[in-house]
Amino acid sequence: MSAPILVTGATGRLGQLVTARLLEQNQRVRVFTRRPEAARALFGARVEIAPGDFADRDSLHKALAGTRKLFLLSPISESLVEEQIAAAGAAAIEGGSRIVKISGSDWTIDPPGVSISGDAHAAVEWHLRGLSIEHVCIRPNAWMQVALLNTIRQAMTGQVLNARHGTARVAYIDARDIADVAVHQLLAPRVADKPLIITGNEAVSIRDIAGILARVLHRPIGVAETSGSVAPLLGDGFEHRAVAQFGTLIAAGRAATVTRVVPELLGHAPRTVKAFITEHFAADAALAG
Repeated sequence: MSAPILVTGATGRLGQLVTARLLEQNQRVRVFTRRPEAARALFGARVEIAPGDFADRDSLHKALAGTRKLFLLSPISESLVEEQIAAAGAAAIEGGSRIVKISGSDWTIDPPGVSISGDAHAAVEWHLRGLSIEHVCIRPNAWMQVALLNTIRQAMTGQVLNARHGTARVAYIDARDIADVAVHQLLAPRVADKPLIITGNEAVSIRDIAGILARVLHRPIGVAETSGSVAPLLGDGFEHRAVAQFGTLIAAGRAATVTRVVPELLGHAPRTVKAFITEHFAADAALAG
């Protein structure tokens, strides 16, 4: 029987997708989680559950014992570097052969010093290069599931869309494509030899999104005029500061770059913003019906 793949973050949005795809590929999956009851509710007996926390080194080693591959994902936090380095080190000690890490967006990492989140991910990437374990870092652009849902809700409730990034274009990527790339790298004979910068197939502005929403809803969708300045977020914690920096960088046009990594790896184009919006409204209509 093959060794299980350890998935961290399995109860979150992306981790759920990765876990489900691995199970569809008949892979043994072990999930490392602080919420074993949530993992059991999501996946039942199809996965092995390893309760624990990144800060608990014993639980990390127990979770990684007998595994060969690690999917490394953790939330934006001040402890991200320490936690992910600990997980990578434990994987190496326990005989792991591959790490697939979800990193920050490329524009948060390069150049350094513009994003506290990007700098944290860069530190982990640098550490991985020093380990004798095969690894790849995936740098996804802005996620549709995170960035567009509030915009869709504004349109559904008749509000004018908030152009929080001004006229900047963004090559949004669907979390399902991120999961597909991650699973590809977990199961491929070899991983890519450099970070994978993955984006959607086009960069769109808020006015482009308004046009798509207008066609779906069959009515005009307004966009608030803005200077492109980013409204401050409440709170001063690490995550709040990181998200505020994301907004500033996106408004400056840093997230507009389009890459060909998804079609080159997977053999098909990434999902589009139009498809994401259309699917959202179709699912909403089905629930309402």
